Amino acid sequence: MSARHGSTARRAGSVRSRVALLALSLALGPLAACGWHAGLAAPPGARTVAVTFADNDTRVPELEVEFTDALNRALLDRLDLDLVAGGAADLVIDSRLVDLRRRGGVRDDEARLLESGVTIVVEARLVDGATGAVLSTTRRSVASGFVVGPGLSPATAPGEPLAQDRVLHNLADGVVLDLFAPLAYGDGSGASAAQGTEPGGDGPRAAEGGPAPGDQR
Repeated sequence: MSARHGSTARRAGSVRSRVALLALSLALGPLAACGWHAGLAAPPGARTVAVTFADNDTRVPELEVEFTDALNRALLDRLDLDLVAGGAADLVIDSRLVDLRRRGGVRDDEARLLESGVTIVVEARLVDGATGAVLSTTRRSVASGFVVGPGLSPATAPGEPLAQDRVLHNLADGVVLDLFAPLAYGDGSGASAAQGTEPGGDGPRAAEGGPAPGDQR
């Protein structure tokens, strides 16, 4: 397959993924009214929310589709709002995947890589759909480790996709909490920031200012 045909196929696959995700979001939206929610409060008068497709500044294709799906599901779990498309929404969430890094990991006495990890950084904001005013913002970084099998690199280890999935869902939950909790508790600052940790870990895995020692992009 030529490079041009490969590029066309990737674009077509991305479009199909986005269409499928939009259809899934609209299908799940009405279920929010009859499900259980964590009790976060939306701004007074807000009944609908739209999630734009995340911008993807990483080198991992389709990561924005997976994160947008996780964000839609986190909203349905935590808020009594209907998911709708685009300009019809009372609230709009914009997000951007800023970076994905792999850390150097743990090696044995023969320098074979045994364990690695992935860190993803995301920024998001909650916008008033009518006025365009930014109601709250957040920046989050979450990491998760995984085992690297014999003779494999972090990029080819079967544990990396699972680690990415854990991180994306953790990020989505955190973003929803960051964007709506200040509104629920009357924080008038209009902004929030958070640094995540590895699920099950005991502290931050990477600073926001840049890659931790041994990290790989």
